[in-house]
Amino acid sequence: MDWQVLELNIQQLILSDLAANIGESKDDSQNSDIQSTVALVAAKVETRLISEEVPVPENLREERVFMPNSRIQCNVGFAELAVNLPNSHVNETIPVLVDILRDVPYVDFDQCLAWEEWALPDQLVFAVVSALLRIASSHPARREVVMQALQNFVMNIVSKLNTGDSVDVLTQYAPSFHGLYRAIISMSFDWTTDEWSILSGHLNSLFTTDVVDRLNRLLVDVIPAKGYDPEEIHYIQTLVSRYVSRGRPLSGYFIQCCVIEAQWTILAQALVCHDAAYAAVYPATVEAAAANKAWQTLSRRAITESKMAEGTYRIMLQTTFGHATQCFTYLILQIEEMESDPSEDSYAWETMSESLKLAAVCSSALGELDKGLYSRLKLLLSPESQVCDNMVQEAALKSTAILVRNFPEVALDMASHLRRFVTSPLSIFEFEFVTGTRTPPPLVAAAKCLALCIDLAVGDDLVMSHMYSLLNYVAATSKDSYESSLTITSSLGEVADLATLHSVETGLRGLTEDEKRTVGISTISVATRLALEFRSEEVTRLTTSMLLQRLRTAEPTVEAAIAYNLVDLALIAPESSFVDIIRAFSSINRSANLDDPRFSNNMVLAAQTRLAQELHHRPELYEVYLVELLTLFADKAVAIQNVAISNHQAKMEDMIEQLGSLLLPIDALLSHSDMKLDPDTRSNIVTLFRNMWFLCVLFQFTAPGNKEQIAMDWQQPALARIAVKTPAIVLEEAHDTIVSDLEYNTVIRQEYVETVVAKHRALLTKHIPQRIGEVRYLLPGQIIFLLCMHDMESMRSAAGFPSSLIAYFVNNGLNKNVGLHTCMEAIAEKVIRGCIIDLNGQAAKQALPPTLSQELRGLLVCSTHRVEEARDISSKYLNRLITSFPSLMCDPALVIAVLEVLTLLRRASENQFVDEDNPVYLYRSDKADLTLQLPDNYAARDHMLSHLQRDANTWFELALSRAPMELYSTLQKYLAVNQVLSVTDSSELGASMAVHFGKAIGPIDRKLTSLSTLSAWKPDRAKVMASQVASKSYFKGEVTGFRFGTFVASQKDDFSSEYVPAQEIEALKSRMTEAMQDIREKKKTLTVQDLKRLLFRCAAALIFADKREYDLLHYLVALPFEAFTPSSITVGIEAWSWVIAEKPDDEIALMSEICSAWAGSIKHEKGMFSRSMNHGDPFLHAIEYSPTDKDVIDHGASNASCKVSPTGPDAAHSAHGLSIRSRSPLFQVDTHPLAREAIFSFLLFGFETLKSSHLDIYCEHALRLNLYRAAYSWFSVRPQWSYGANRVQIDADIKLLSEFLSYLQADSIRGYQTISSLSPAQSPSQNAAYMASLKNLNLPLRLLIENEISRLTVWANPINDPNRGSDYLTAIEKTMLDSSWISTVRRTWEIDPAIAVFLTERFNNSTIHSEVAKLVRSSTLDVLDVPEALSFLVGERLDRSVRRDLKYILLWAAVPSVLAISYFERRYSNEPLLLQYAHRVLEQHPVEVTFFFVPQIVQALRYDTLGYVARFIFETAKISQLFCHQIIWNMKANCYKDDAGEIEDPVKPILDQMTDSVVASLSGEAREFYDREFGFFREVTSISGKLKPFIKRTKPEKKAKIDEEMAKIRVEVGVYLPSNPDGVVVDIDKKSGRPLQSHAKAPFMATFKVRKTKAVIDADPDNLLEEQETENLREYEVWQQAIFKVGDDCRQDVLALQVIAMFKNVFHSVGLTLYLYPYRVTATAPGCGVIDVVPNATSRDEMGRAKVNDLLDFFIAKYGGEDTVEFQKARLNFIQSMAAYSVVCYILQVKDRHNGNIMIDGEGHIIHIDFGFLFDIDKHSVLLP
Repeated sequence: MDWQVLELNIQQLILSDLAANIGESKDDSQNSDIQSTVALVAAKVETRLISEEVPVPENLREERVFMPNSRIQCNVGFAELAVNLPNSHVNETIPVLVDILRDVPYVDFDQCLAWEEWALPDQLVFAVVSALLRIASSHPARREVVMQALQNFVMNIVSKLNTGDSVDVLTQYAPSFHGLYRAIISMSFDWTTDEWSILSGHLNSLFTTDVVDRLNRLLVDVIPAKGYDPEEIHYIQTLVSRYVSRGRPLSGYFIQCCVIEAQWTILAQALVCHDAAYAAVYPATVEAAAANKAWQTLSRRAITESKMAEGTYRIMLQTTFGHATQCFTYLILQIEEMESDPSEDSYAWETMSESLKLAAVCSSALGELDKGLYSRLKLLLSPESQVCDNMVQEAALKSTAILVRNFPEVALDMASHLRRFVTSPLSIFEFEFVTGTRTPPPLVAAAKCLALCIDLAVGDDLVMSHMYSLLNYVAATSKDSYESSLTITSSLGEVADLATLHSVETGLRGLTEDEKRTVGISTISVATRLALEFRSEEVTRLTTSMLLQRLRTAEPTVEAAIAYNLVDLALIAPESSFVDIIRAFSSINRSANLDDPRFSNNMVLAAQTRLAQELHHRPELYEVYLVELLTLFADKAVAIQNVAISNHQAKMEDMIEQLGSLLLPIDALLSHSDMKLDPDTRSNIVTLFRNMWFLCVLFQFTAPGNKEQIAMDWQQPALARIAVKTPAIVLEEAHDTIVSDLEYNTVIRQEYVETVVAKHRALLTKHIPQRIGEVRYLLPGQIIFLLCMHDMESMRSAAGFPSSLIAYFVNNGLNKNVGLHTCMEAIAEKVIRGCIIDLNGQAAKQALPPTLSQELRGLLVCSTHRVEEARDISSKYLNRLITSFPSLMCDPALVIAVLEVLTLLRRASENQFVDEDNPVYLYRSDKADLTLQLPDNYAARDHMLSHLQRDANTWFELALSRAPMELYSTLQKYLAVNQVLSVTDSSELGASMAVHFGKAIGPIDRKLTSLSTLSAWKPDRAKVMASQVASKSYFKGEVTGFRFGTFVASQKDDFSSEYVPAQEIEALKSRMTEAMQDIREKKKTLTVQDLKRLLFRCAAALIFADKREYDLLHYLVALPFEAFTPSSITVGIEAWSWVIAEKPDDEIALMSEICSAWAGSIKHEKGMFSRSMNHGDPFLHAIEYSPTDKDVIDHGASNASCKVSPTGPDAAHSAHGLSIRSRSPLFQVDTHPLAREAIFSFLLFGFETLKSSHLDIYCEHALRLNLYRAAYSWFSVRPQWSYGANRVQIDADIKLLSEFLSYLQADSIRGYQTISSLSPAQSPSQNAAYMASLKNLNLPLRLLIENEISRLTVWANPINDPNRGSDYLTAIEKTMLDSSWISTVRRTWEIDPAIAVFLTERFNNSTIHSEVAKLVRSSTLDVLDVPEALSFLVGERLDRSVRRDLKYILLWAAVPSVLAISYFERRYSNEPLLLQYAHRVLEQHPVEVTFFFVPQIVQALRYDTLGYVARFIFETAKISQLFCHQIIWNMKANCYKDDAGEIEDPVKPILDQMTDSVVASLSGEAREFYDREFGFFREVTSISGKLKPFIKRTKPEKKAKIDEEMAKIRVEVGVYLPSNPDGVVVDIDKKSGRPLQSHAKAPFMATFKVRKTKAVIDADPDNLLEEQETENLREYEVWQQAIFKVGDDCRQDVLALQVIAMFKNVFHSVGLTLYLYPYRVTATAPGCGVIDVVPNATSRDEMGRAKVNDLLDFFIAKYGGEDTVEFQKARLNFIQSMAAYSVVCYILQVKDRHNGNIMIDGEGHIIHIDFGFLFDIDKHSVLLP
């Protein structure tokens, strides 16, 4: 039998899987697999051959046909398959299903018991009817056929049930009817009322008494009968017993019950709107799903008028209603006559229940409330009811709900009736709340029905009145009802209805205590269910508050009910009520007394555990509840210790057992899948977990095998699960209390631990016997900690989570304790050994933990930890695991992670040479999905790299010996990843190791291994590896092009791999054209990978094409040059090299295209020929008052590198003729410092070409001349340093220049004869002239190159560190005489005057300066385009002798604004031409540039006798309103000399006149803006004047006055703070006013919300046009504090901050990340100004007052330990800002640097403020050197 069942199950599973698979692919109706599967299953389907067209005798129609089980299964499988078939198969499917259903009553089913759930007739009918209903839902056109088939089947099967043979009824017809019933109640379907009427007409015949009695006697009639085979009798008994065991007795009442339930299920779905979503989606079948959904829908929606009964439908409703009520009446009369309740298998109670439901639905459908039904329901729901069955009572309540929903006029009456019902001491309400129970269904149904009645009843505040009524019953059933009622009413703020309470008490007086208890429990449950139904916060709070008050005063069983229901309330209550509930539980648990007979502890523990289990409904409360449970655990443990201390004789076992039981709710809470405590868990939770584990160790919960252990059996598995979810109990943060906790812990009482520590010390000694000496001197807390570490990590490692061990070694406080740290290492060693032993056992069973791979990667990342001790343990652990289980290296994820970590570590180690001053802390690998967080110590990084590389070599060698094929495959996969690499990424350590071991020979290849030992040459697998990688890539591409290849092969007989069809060529040309257009239009749609695929497809087409495709050749070159990014040129070179290597005949054509594209890049000034990144004066750009932004500097470097990289050495070396084509335009090369390598690489290539070419003397001279001129062009700008701290770049530049210098030193003329028609005697020799020219060109260039190398050497090694090499010694400069300098200056002047001008900056030599000055004055026209040359003409003071040379000054190139303004000074004697030039320059510069110099422009008015400055101010004020406002404020501030505004400045009349004229010129919107802005500012500053009377008063009084005045200020649109012209004030914090310290003035500080815009650069790293970044302006808002000063001259602060901002620009221009914060200060009137407050900063003085005396301690406390990234970043910020301000303060001679003037911001930067004393100004009048 078992084999038959197994075989049948396999067959069923196969057919079900086929149906499911076809369902997933039903959209692909033409799929051959689908068609063959359908044909196969359909071929096995058998039906009777009965034709509707040909008459068949009735006896043949009724003839029974035998069908074996296998055929039945095929029919069932076909039915399941039919649902999932494509729509095109429906027409063929439905007739087959109809025939199968038609034949069921006439099939003689094989009497086989090879089924588990339902008999085969049952399964067949269920599958077919379900399929037909589903198909009819999806295909309404087939609905009529389906309904007719169902009606015929119901008619036939009902007939068979009435008249069929008893055996057939039991074995075939009854199961078939049951299958029909299951399908109807399980499949949602939009039945119609007419369909219900027809089916009910057939089904109602089963309500007759005779039929029911006959069906009830079937088994009795069959068994005693004669003539039946014993095997048949056994089959019948077995079938019936199986159905009975599943609660389906196949009796008359059961069949009647099925009829009733099917009827109301169909009717309910016909009465309510059908949800179309359920018709389209077919979920897995759940029995009674349709019935339950239909009843719930009917309970929530009233029947619409359109569904009301008429005609035949109404008659059928009345008939069915009569049958239902008659059935109920008949059954209840029979039960009354019985001496005992009917048996469970009689199905009487179920039938009565379903009868009530059917009657309620029919009554509602009729639209008439039947009085008899209503009275019967009220009787059933009363203490007088004769029926006390839960099922019937529940059905009565559900039926009542349907009636109330459709007849709301009875809601109020029924609500009162139900309230009396639930407060009656009925037997159905007698139950106990124990673990695992649920609220009885009758109570739940009663609460839902009562809630519906209250909701539909007419009246005010019925919810609260009914709730108070129920709560009065709860209060009355308690011991201290009267006092409690007062508490309830007063706490709820309600007027106590004591009369009602007394009446309730009077009604309860006649009840026994048990009955009162029953009333209390039922009332509590109903009140809770009502709160759950209403979901009202007010009701929930009321119920919760009442139950909490009754919790400790009620009877034990009532108390259990309260606790149980409080859990349900907690799941919906507001967080505050939730907290009240869990705290109440905790309070009871804390105070639990073992002698208390109430067992409150067990009751509350059960509630706490259930709440933990069900809290997944509210995951936001996980942490709240977790904290409460962990706190409770600690509190109980402390209480136990206190008891033990106070009473040494006390028995602690039971108390400790109670403590251990708290692990149940903790385990349940942590077991939720979405309960995850990430590594950043708050420190207080970590401390609670740590205390819990310390206490578990203290009470020996974690010590398995201990004879004295009192832990229960469940405790160890629970602890293991808790251990897995526990976060690391040791934190790296410096403020972690772990160190102090080990010495003194509040949860471990010292007096108690001293009494038990000996056992723990012995246990620890047993664990680490080699450290017995250290263990002897450990503190008790340290012993507990070590045992905790051992037990927790042993559990974790056994569960497959070994990486958490590392967390114990990240805290420096623990690591510094030598004895403790030594024991920790010993514990770690033991845990590692234990882990390996456990894994050995699991590996033997092939059952390694699935998390092991991820854990190994975690250990790998931890091996690069910032803390040395942590990475040492990680490395040891990882190495031991992999060496013990080399098969772990078969995991591709681990292998790739190892290779990627190696790559990242080397990149991190090399960062010291790339950007020495700015270490990168985070390194990310998307390929391995890991991130490394590294220290800023490069020595540590080098050590990590070498150590991991050594270990990795060992691991790979072990993997080669164990599983070489798997390793080879993974390494090849790693290498085959298609990436476009930049030059810096082209060398990766991970890839190098992958290549090394990918070609290595493993020990398993013994022949090659022997050969390598015998031969001097070491063989390898390089060829095999390359072949396999190439093959995999090739066939991967072949699969990608499979369809195309199939199409071409079908059209061409001679198809081969070297054929490229014309269609592909044309399509490729079209795609290349589109890509070219996208690049030109700057469309960001093409990625680097797209370009690579496109170019390589193009290259492949060129290689395998029959003829040369010049268009493709052109696009192959033009496309990368059009993009002209490093990535595009790199990809282009790869493709070009491939074409040249595979098809050498195309080399000339390809090189021609490259030369043409190169010429185009020169013409369009791309790459190093672009002047967009030319180095310029830092003061030619806008100077901003903003902190140093490293991102801006990095972006500048990246942008410059991106522009010059495409024309670097790789691109230059790809063509031989490029230098010739580039000879002239090289005078316009990019002069950015980062372009130096590209330019001189190109020049070096040119000299190599010159040296290797056979040119005649003339061509040789022409090429040499152009190369020299190109080299000189680099020196035609101001001398430059490098950019940033990239030592690799500097070293490369120095080596390149040195190599170039060696070429210059060896350069000579070879002098090949000129090719000419003249005889040698007639053609004059030019050798002497060319040699003289070379000498004149060579020496100055060598001098300049030596100087460039010297400058770079100084930049690379500014402090002359011997470890970084020595300074470069310039040989030529030391031998130069004055005459030589003069000659050099004149030679360079002839080449380019700019070179001569900048010689004065390169060489500190007076002769050079004098000679350049002479040349500037004598040849002024030559230097008009060199702004720096103007200083040689006008000097520091204008010399009258040079006035004649000023005639060209108006044509001179613009100097920086700050220099132009100086020409208005008196020392230049108001020379008109010079003033005109200065005026032109100021107008030529953008307003954003001159805006910064407003104070200097105002000062220039002092000597503006000719009015040029006034004219500039007047004209610029019209252009920029912000400039207009700022100039007015500054002019007002300079009208007086003193702070009080009493001593007028001589320039005041000029300033007043200028102010008036500027203001008078404003009109329209400009004037309105002026009035708004100055009015707003006047309102703000007037507060100081109004504050003066309060100067002598207290600060609170001053603040109150400021707040009063600020409340009156109205913010107008567009106004701004004078110190923040780049932002708009949108709001004021009216309560932010703060008076500042002053004896005679009234300065104050306020906070404004300012809206600003910032440029955000959107760049996609994968986009091809990576340098074409879009700059978007985005608005953001900040709260800006500002100080409004009165009586203090701010103009000197303005000057100092101007200079600091200029310093910042200088630092930016050379890529130095020295941090300065030039905050804004604006002088607005004499002695008045606005000062921006540095955000998020505190002064060193304030820190001192806060007892912060050590900056290191401050940084550790704020940012974490010295090993944390946050600390190291803050330290670097401090260093960079300190360096910058040190330089500034030294040069400006800033004084008065007390602690109040030094700030430290939130990122660790140091910021100086208050620059009142600088240069020669000192409050003590002492000039410091």
